[in-house]
Amino acid sequence: MTIKDLMVWPPGGFTTQVVLTFDEAMYLICCGAVLFRSVSVPAHHAAHLHAHFHSFLELSNGHRIREAGFPMAMLDDYMSFPLDEALDEPAPWNTLEQPSMTFCFGRYPGTMTFSRYVSRLNRPAASLKCTSMILLRELGVSRIFDRLHYLQDQRNYAVASEEERNFLYGELLMDPESDIRNGNTVRDIDVLSDLLSSEIWIDFSDPGEQIVAQYHVNGRCGASAELFFHQLLLSTELARRIELCATYAGHSSGHLLSALPRRVAWGVRMSVRFFQNLAFEEVQQTDPTNGRSYSLVPQNKYAQIETVLDVGYSLKWPTMPQIEAKMMAESAGQAIQCLQWTMPSVTFLTGIVMPGPMASWMVLSCLLDCDHEDRTALYGLKELRPQSGFQYLSNTYWYWESMVGKVLGAMQGSKCVAGWIGPCISTPDLERVEYVRIHHERAPERIREKHVKTVAARSEPLGTLNGSYPVSDFHLPLPYSSTLDCIRVEKLALVPLYNLSGCDGPQNVEHKIAVQFAVNGRSIPVRLRYDVSFIAAAACSAGPHVLFYNYTYKQIQIDQLLYITEWAERFAKNPIGQGVSSDEENDPDIDKVLVIVAYGAADNAVLARAWCVHLGLSAVVADINRTCLACTIREAYAARVAVAIISDFKEVDDEEQVPRASARFAKR
Repeated sequence: MTIKDLMVWPPGGFTTQVVLTFDEAMYLICCGAVLFRSVSVPAHHAAHLHAHFHSFLELSNGHRIREAGFPMAMLDDYMSFPLDEALDEPAPWNTLEQPSMTFCFGRYPGTMTFSRYVSRLNRPAASLKCTSMILLRELGVSRIFDRLHYLQDQRNYAVASEEERNFLYGELLMDPESDIRNGNTVRDIDVLSDLLSSEIWIDFSDPGEQIVAQYHVNGRCGASAELFFHQLLLSTELARRIELCATYAGHSSGHLLSALPRRVAWGVRMSVRFFQNLAFEEVQQTDPTNGRSYSLVPQNKYAQIETVLDVGYSLKWPTMPQIEAKMMAESAGQAIQCLQWTMPSVTFLTGIVMPGPMASWMVLSCLLDCDHEDRTALYGLKELRPQSGFQYLSNTYWYWESMVGKVLGAMQGSKCVAGWIGPCISTPDLERVEYVRIHHERAPERIREKHVKTVAARSEPLGTLNGSYPVSDFHLPLPYSSTLDCIRVEKLALVPLYNLSGCDGPQNVEHKIAVQFAVNGRSIPVRLRYDVSFIAAAACSAGPHVLFYNYTYKQIQIDQLLYITEWAERFAKNPIGQGVSSDEENDPDIDKVLVIVAYGAADNAVLARAWCVHLGLSAVVADINRTCLACTIREAYAARVAVAIISDFKEVDDEEQVPRASARFAKR
């Protein structure tokens, strides 16, 4: 373990009787320290006054901190969509998906960022009901395809034409006020937005509707496919006019998109992804009287295959040679052999991936479809269930939001890749290929909207902003420097609990899970009970920093942890399943933080996280080489969590990484 050069307190030239001025305090105390801020953003088109709360981090000089995620944790081009790419710094409120996936994954596997911890409290607001007088004209499927084929060749979105207006109000819409709207693109946007707000259209913000391939593969032409292509046409017409306004009216396209109702904005994003990745190609007909016929041809299948292979190699998937061979064969042709793939896999390979967590399940589906193992045991992976995982040959893999993934993410060799934690320790209680659902209980929520508003005051490095700061009110907290090597993970134990629906099959059975540790020669099982949160501490600079006397803490070594019981009694005593009381007596504020020193073997950190999950205590996870103890404790106060876990994480050696798929394809 290495620690930065320690400063001394009081600093040279000062005594404990000195009272610092504000400028002196800012220089000596706040320089390089992490500051926690919050912001309220009003929700557009909400039926009632509604706001979303977000947080961000900055240094004392006002520079915002980018909460970096773990390498390859997310599929950057798929999981998140920034509304305004012109911003110098990304912001958690500036993405289409909420909470933002850009600020989702913490630096350490199994953790989340502080921004994600706050933003997950937000819920979608009920949208206003639009009562538009606009009606749709009858439009045949062949005419819809002709128009879509025409639009894909019109690369310059910022060109308005009389022909387009004639099509909009002459063939597509029936608007009694079309003469009044003549030549007004903003009003055209309002018309299309009102029309697409209807609940008859597909809501692509719903993860269950994001498997877009179900609407267009294998020549499907049923009612749902016709509805999809009709919505695609309307959304594309809207997207073109948004680009037109962005070019000529001085509006940001992201700003205009964020002002649309949620359902409409997601439909527009789907239409953009569709034309970025699929192309309509006319098929020659032997009988001209049958009209035009089109096929959809993927444009970026090669890049999608590279992404799947990158994820597989990063997760150390056990059958990558077989997967690579099938992917090589798939890359040889232009079209996708849909009969060999499930619908989630086809959606990912065609590239129509919507922002949000579904990309994690789609890329996993691609890996499983390439394998020769029996997939019936993994049937449960067809649905997005956060509290789940699976055993595959000699490893287990867990979704990053599952409590097991949050604990085992601390193990040596585990990574967070595309939203999956692995490879993790296997278990004898599952078949070599088996899906598992995790029984869990809801932990008491420690932070709410009223607490987000006061996050800056609760974590202020100066304590109170009163203009004078006695040196004696601050001290320099230093972590223990000794390491322990007396803890090892022995096994992962699972016990089936009950059948959820009365049907047979592992996808309907929940399991209780425990991690068994060897502590000083004794086997101690720790049952994982509560779904808590682990927050990756933000990196500070110019530390270590001093701490205001009101931020109290208790520091213990990892081998003392199992004897600590009062923390759960004080901070996790709310009745689970009965909601969270607003009574301050049942919702005590954090008055002391338990600092668990988990240096040394990675299993020490696994025990610390398992203890938190067992008792229902969320925690801040910090690397002492990146975040000083004072900033870690203040982040715990900001998040209203009573535990901080400090470790000395080993950085992944880039030379040990498997070559990326692009390098492997280049050898062909």
